[in-house]
Amino acid sequence: MTSDKGALLYSAIAAHASERPHRTALSCGDRRLTFHELAASADDLALRLADLGVVPETVVVIDLPVGFDTVVAMAAVSGLGAAFTLLEPDLPLSRKQLIIDDCRPVALVTESGVTHGPRPGSRLDERLVRRTSPAAYVGYTSGSTGVPKGAVIEQAALENHVRRTVEWYGLTSSDTRLFFSSIAFDLALEQICTSMLVGCELAFRDETFVYGGAEDFLYHCRRLGVTVLSLPTGVFNGFGAELAEVADHCAPDLRLVMAGGEAPAQAAVAAWATVAPEGTRVVNGYGPTETAVVVCYRDLTPGDAIAIGDPIDGIRFRLEPLSEAGGATELVVQGIAVGRGYLGRAASSSAFCMLDGVWSYRTGDVATARSDGGYDLHGRFDAQVKVHGGFRVELGEVVSRLLAVDFVLDAVVVPFDGAGSRLLAAFVRLDRSLAPQAGAEAAIVRRLSSVLPAYMVPSRVSVLDEFPLTSRGKVDRAALLDLAQALPGADGEQDADPADVSAQLRLAWRRVLGSPPHDESASFFTVGGNSIRAIELITQVRGRLGVQLRAAELYRTPRFDALARLLTDRRAGIPTAHHTTGTTLVTMRPGGKDRLWVFLPPLSGAVTRYAALSRMLPADDTVWAMETPPELSGKGMAALADGLAEVLLAQGADQYGTVCVSGYSLGGVFGYEVARRLHDSCGDRVRALLIDPPDPGAHRVSVDDAFDIFVRVGWSITTPARQFVDGHGGFDLTAVTVAAKNAGTLARDADQQEIEDAWAVYESNARILDGLLLSRPQGLRVHLLQGDTGGQIDYGRRGPATVTHDGGAPWSGGRAVGQWRDILAGDAVDRLPVDHFALLESPNDELVRNWLVTRAQR
Repeated sequence: MTSDKGALLYSAIAAHASERPHRTALSCGDRRLTFHELAASADDLALRLADLGVVPETVVVIDLPVGFDTVVAMAAVSGLGAAFTLLEPDLPLSRKQLIIDDCRPVALVTESGVTHGPRPGSRLDERLVRRTSPAAYVGYTSGSTGVPKGAVIEQAALENHVRRTVEWYGLTSSDTRLFFSSIAFDLALEQICTSMLVGCELAFRDETFVYGGAEDFLYHCRRLGVTVLSLPTGVFNGFGAELAEVADHCAPDLRLVMAGGEAPAQAAVAAWATVAPEGTRVVNGYGPTETAVVVCYRDLTPGDAIAIGDPIDGIRFRLEPLSEAGGATELVVQGIAVGRGYLGRAASSSAFCMLDGVWSYRTGDVATARSDGGYDLHGRFDAQVKVHGGFRVELGEVVSRLLAVDFVLDAVVVPFDGAGSRLLAAFVRLDRSLAPQAGAEAAIVRRLSSVLPAYMVPSRVSVLDEFPLTSRGKVDRAALLDLAQALPGADGEQDADPADVSAQLRLAWRRVLGSPPHDESASFFTVGGNSIRAIELITQVRGRLGVQLRAAELYRTPRFDALARLLTDRRAGIPTAHHTTGTTLVTMRPGGKDRLWVFLPPLSGAVTRYAALSRMLPADDTVWAMETPPELSGKGMAALADGLAEVLLAQGADQYGTVCVSGYSLGGVFGYEVARRLHDSCGDRVRALLIDPPDPGAHRVSVDDAFDIFVRVGWSITTPARQFVDGHGGFDLTAVTVAAKNAGTLARDADQQEIEDAWAVYESNARILDGLLLSRPQGLRVHLLQGDTGGQIDYGRRGPATVTHDGGAPWSGGRAVGQWRDILAGDAVDRLPVDHFALLESPNDELVRNWLVTRAQR
């Protein structure tokens, strides 16, 4: 392991591992990694990398999901004095390959392990002149020719940035930082390296933590005690806009927030400045990819003009006249922060140059000096733009990719102001003989998403027959920009029915991604959606439909059709969580008096399992669902079935022409018992249609198993259920309450009683089959659909085209049914070889619906 002073990251970690080995270095939820564990892991990886020839002036590509392993890999490379290149995990494979071909790594670190790179022994200093110290990393930005450009940054430059940032922030080991960045965005280096230098905890985010909205974000910052944040400007502005609308928001420990990438909005600055009781320090950071992360900082106060600060120590700014820009001046960076230059074909770029004998980087940013110190930025004079909160993009690269689409004749790309940051809009002319007759815009988005990072894919793609022209015959970009800003209203948005959830979601989808979903099965994250656009879609949904969509729900339900169903249920008041509503009878869907469907509760006692089925049943039918009321829990099956049947009769179940009583899993046993009681009042109008009920004579759910399902499924808590069990085998419902709030499945203002009531139902239902003996139907028409519980559960397993009918054959196959076999004839049983736990998952739920309707009509 090198002891080179420039290998800052590894040296810092090694020092803390020696002096405070058990102090937490990295955290993510309940996971912790101490400095000792981090250093040991880095040492192990460094030995493997050294065997592959990793030495100073060579490159290692790190292609890992964001997390602990990424920091381990960075530290290992740093310890060897080599340079790393960080790849965004979601980058298209073709773009990853372009970067690998350009930087020619000696080794690659991926989820599959450590492997040789394509160019063993390739060294950086053979291609670019070493200036002060070995290379620390290669950062990539967009290139005008369609190939990304890699800037080589040296160790001395990175160390200068890190030490100056620690001083500017006043960062100490008592701080807690939140990692909140794309791993390929150089703000990631600022967050990781400064935290490791001072020895403070770096907390990694999960999807629910980050994208649940501004209020949730601050709630989790309070929970973790986050003191310092560095946010991409798009996120800073987006959350700031939400905070500005909320009167009561507070993160008492949050003393500093830095926005980096592009100029923040004044309203967002004012909102963030008030999140701590004593005020929060808001900082604007500026630094191109071609320099070491951030080269200047400026404190911002509400109401002040947005500007950048004077350069940090070791760096100088100068303003160079731009003859082609009418007296404007370009900001030039000089000093230790400036990189060596670009690798590969971009090495001849004039952006890196000697000015008055000093190695310099011409930023392309038009700037003027302020009388009070710092600089005002006035945009760029070249074809580059900053989008999605700070990613710098060459418009020429996007255009070149558009023209590579076989049916695109011409293309123009313009930036426009979107939700919290700048976005891209593409206008294209098509060869109609080659273009698809419908969905050309979506097809273009799919093509671009396969070769470009998500932040470079235009948010809006529009087909034009002709481009507007100026009086001199050039493309009128100003007119296209006006069109980009007006696209939502020009697309029929004003005519959409506000009550039509699918139509409103389709418009929100188009507003965020540039085109509507190409079909009902389109997944948000495979057609250009990303974490930033997820925030925009959530904001659009809230504004259009007046309902809250959590980011975790979007990640779990990214398909357009499934998301539309979820939002339809939520707007209609149909429960969409996994736990109980507190109401015994829930009207899932009103309808006529000809046929009533009643679904009885499964183990959870909740009705939400039946939300999809309630939509899929015939439109004229009425659909009810029942929950297990806490006051009847623990009193046994007879009392519970009697009570639920009384509720149904009191609500007028006997007024319907046909009453179909059903239930899934344990709900099937409830359904049978309730149907027997209704049969006494309603006679042959009652049918019991049971979906894979357990056998009371052979199957039991232990209380421990029920508690695991309660934690993991009922409240979507990722912490293992055993961690909520005390030394005496009791269940810590206080801790479960906190964890459910943190998971976002329990309202933050809810009390523990809601958890206690829900668990009382689970626990009661887990015991309810004990000693139960099924009585014969006595004239009740009963049909049972048997699933498959054999083998490993596969939630994606699709069922057959039709259900298998036993036709009177003896019960066999699948699992033994026990008492059902004793009371039901073979022809009352049908089989669907689909995993029990996947029966009500799409698309299997369609097969179950078909079975229910068919059996109800016979």
